[in-house]
Amino acid sequence: MSEATTTAAEPRYESDFSLRKLKLVTIITIANMFATSLLPFGAITLVNVPMTQEFGWTQAQYGLAMTSLMWCGAATLIFYGRFMDKYGVRLAIIFGTIGVGLSTLALGYVQELWQFYLCFALLGIFGSTGIGYTKIVSALFTQHRGKALSLFGVESTLAGAGIPILLNWMITDFGWRGMFIGCAIIIFALIPLIYFQIDEPGEINSERRLFKPKDQPKIDRSATLEGLSEGQIMRDRVFWLIVIATIIGTAPRTGMMPSLVPMLIEKGFTQADAVTYMSVSSFLALAGTIAGGWAVDRFNDSRIAIPFKVISFLGLVFFIFATASFGGWYMLGLAVGFAGFSLGTARPIGTYLHVRFFGLKSFGFYHGFENMFLAFAMGCAPPIVGYLRDTSGSYMSGYIIMAVCLAFGTVLYWVLGPYRYAANIGAVPLPSEEDEAAESAAAGKIAPAAV
Repeated sequence: MSEATTTAAEPRYESDFSLRKLKLVTIITIANMFATSLLPFGAITLVNVPMTQEFGWTQAQYGLAMTSLMWCGAATLIFYGRFMDKYGVRLAIIFGTIGVGLSTLALGYVQELWQFYLCFALLGIFGSTGIGYTKIVSALFTQHRGKALSLFGVESTLAGAGIPILLNWMITDFGWRGMFIGCAIIIFALIPLIYFQIDEPGEINSERRLFKPKDQPKIDRSATLEGLSEGQIMRDRVFWLIVIATIIGTAPRTGMMPSLVPMLIEKGFTQADAVTYMSVSSFLALAGTIAGGWAVDRFNDSRIAIPFKVISFLGLVFFIFATASFGGWYMLGLAVGFAGFSLGTARPIGTYLHVRFFGLKSFGFYHGFENMFLAFAMGCAPPIVGYLRDTSGSYMSGYIIMAVCLAFGTVLYWVLGPYRYAANIGAVPLPSEEDEAAESAAAGKIAPAAV
């Protein structure tokens, strides 16, 4: 009897493969691909030639639009993160989606360079609300969080492969202005879907209203989620170790990408080889994303990140030594494989470590805070790599700095220590069978009176 009572008293939790969760993550994936700044951002390369030719802009002038987006987005990440932690993600996401739609629509009517910069700055500001989707997914999946984050990360790679095809078709048929207007229409069309389907983290069937009446007390949503407070996070040694490891492990690789073609040409390869490098690397990132998500679910140890960081370091070493006359495509292929695979592991592992170390209470704050530094560093890295090349006449000094950063970042993961929060943090108990029976009985009694 006591055993049965104990078993019955245990809370029931929703499966990670429930219809509600699968439907929600599908909607989030669609929204993240087609209702954020990711859609117009994917067009910046495709409209380069027609826009610079029409307006007479230089490549340097055109390229500053990217800096405008990255830095303005970085400046607003903490604001949105703190707002989402306290008041929820739905209001910020819908507000940001409307802003991204209007900014994208405005790009179809630009006439001056400053207008072009302003539109991309607004895309960065409003697009930063996309971190709300990451918080929802992080709280939604509690038994297979790593795998879910990896599948959520795959959409970025798929978007990188599929969105250019869609955008190129729109440019060909409607011109670059028509393409931006078409993107805005897609974004606006998805707003009702987001409004009626997206739930708050840690909630099932959230209230749809975005604004509560004045006579109702405001709910501090951070109080309902487990985790460290903002002050505790800012004083936390582990948080700063992860921030440093993320920046020095990611920014150097970002600094390398814009110079990839001249780097390979300097090694005796061709531009076609560079295109192949990027394509194969993106494809292998899919495998890395899935492997990283599986690994963090399988091994309950933060040091699981170390093997993947070592793979990234080895990829850089192979790239440094590979030339057309030494190793050729065999060695360059190893560099491509290792670098692409490790690149895909960064997102699921990084987000998973955040949740297990700092919880969900201040997820928006610390995720935005870290990404603010990361976006700033990613904006600074390419010109630093170019400066080192210009002053030394070779990319070797840049390679050495990258290698040192990756090695040091790998060591930092060794000293993080054990996780602080359970793997199923954020799980929402389902109503007990007794509660469901009581609700059914109450409904049965009320129904005749209502008739």
